[in-house]
Amino acid sequence: MINKYIKYLPWVILGALPSYQSATYYARNSFDLFYLTLNFLIVYIALIVFYEKVLRDKCKELFIRIMSNPKKDKQT
Repeated sequence: MINKYIKYLPWVILGALPSYQSATYYARNSFDLFYLTLNFLIVYIALIVFYEKVLRDKCKELFIRIMSNPKKDKQT
């Protein structure tokens, strides 16, 4: 299962930078900085898992429906 998510590792690393920057804006001390950065990363990883399990197939179906041409498909 973990092999499926390895491809998202560079995006998680890149997502750590804005998470840290957002945390520095809201944090008052170093514990808050660590806690907020960790929370932002957990939310980011949860969104990736949600996309992988639920949205990927639905987005694919939506994209096919939008990009298909029913008039052309019926003629053939």
